[in-house]
Amino acid sequence: MYLCIDLDAFFVSVEQALDPSLAGKPVIVGGLPQERGVVASASYEARKFGVHSGMPTSLAYRLCPRAIFLRGNFQNYRLYSSRFHEIICTYSPNVDMVSIDEAYINVAGTQRLFGPPLEIAGKMKSDIKKILNIPSSIGIARTRVFSKVACEQAKPGGTLAVPKKDEMAFLAPLGVNVLPGIGPKNAGILKNLNINTVEELIRTPDWILETALGSYYKILKFFIQGGDYKCTDTMKSISRETTLDEDTMNQDLIYALLYYLTERACSTLRKKRRLAKTLTVKTRFSDFKTVSRRSTMPAGNAQQVMFETGARILAETLKEKKRIRLIGVALSGFEYDGLRSSMFMLREERLNRLNGALDRVRGKFGFNSLFAANTTVLKKHFGNNNDGYTLHTPSLSQ
Repeated sequence: MYLCIDLDAFFVSVEQALDPSLAGKPVIVGGLPQERGVVASASYEARKFGVHSGMPTSLAYRLCPRAIFLRGNFQNYRLYSSRFHEIICTYSPNVDMVSIDEAYINVAGTQRLFGPPLEIAGKMKSDIKKILNIPSSIGIARTRVFSKVACEQAKPGGTLAVPKKDEMAFLAPLGVNVLPGIGPKNAGILKNLNINTVEELIRTPDWILETALGSYYKILKFFIQGGDYKCTDTMKSISRETTLDEDTMNQDLIYALLYYLTERACSTLRKKRRLAKTLTVKTRFSDFKTVSRRSTMPAGNAQQVMFETGARILAETLKEKKRIRLIGVALSGFEYDGLRSSMFMLREERLNRLNGALDRVRGKFGFNSLFAANTTVLKKHFGNNNDGYTLHTPSLSQ
């Protein structure tokens, strides 16, 4: 049995925990309305006006001008996430953090200590509220997939258990967008086929679903029938991006940002013990034209190698000779990091040892206790502390 627990409007909830006067008010984390930025989190009071994550803060201001806008502080969010992890680990040794504010908890074998799943959920939510003063939502089901859907339906602040016998009755009337991998694009494709609910999807012949979704329809049916993720780590990509205060053609700044964002992404990749085979560089020009180019490479997690590939991609993009508004990188195509030392991969071995040492030092003294020489130009443009440079959202994760 799995519990999927999600901290409601996490960034906002942390700000409200630190400043109780914000409780019950429309609060938006992600930047000030006169600055360039993206909504990272919005309170439910702000969401009533149509504000949602990923929306430009300027648009959020037009929708909800009375909202309280905050830049956010990732150091605080990381601290609260760590304390959240400590709390839920007291209930089970089998905890899978899938993001900074969400986790799957396998409670098999814990009932003799803490009671049935619903009782465990109640105690867990009570502890989180008492210790962190943050609300949470919990979904309970026999698979991670169903528990995630239940958690989403329980928001905000609720708890929803889905017994095995009720799984189909629970899922059938819900929109197809509750299923993993059904984003706006696929939901739109299905809507054009008059497939709006899970029940309608189930009743649709396979050949129609294959035409619409390709072979992924088989995975969806596997999930619907009670199948689960093959492993607890469902991470598909790691991305870091930032919007600049002012559009720029300063190539030194652009390449420095590319290296820094690649470095942060690769640092996370190594913590996850993964290798990536695909790198994508995303740029947005001052005319809002967005270009994403990708390249495949031998699987690795060294930013030095990733940057070489990214720099070649970026060089092609910069041939348009337009001012840059946003830049980002994404790593995907993951493999487990199980490579052994090889006398024929001397450079890779040196980089592994170098980056391992960097990670250990930064883990102890902060990310900016050591920095790459080709990122020093960032000091002229961004504030910084031991935790890294202060960039705009959605790079709150830096």
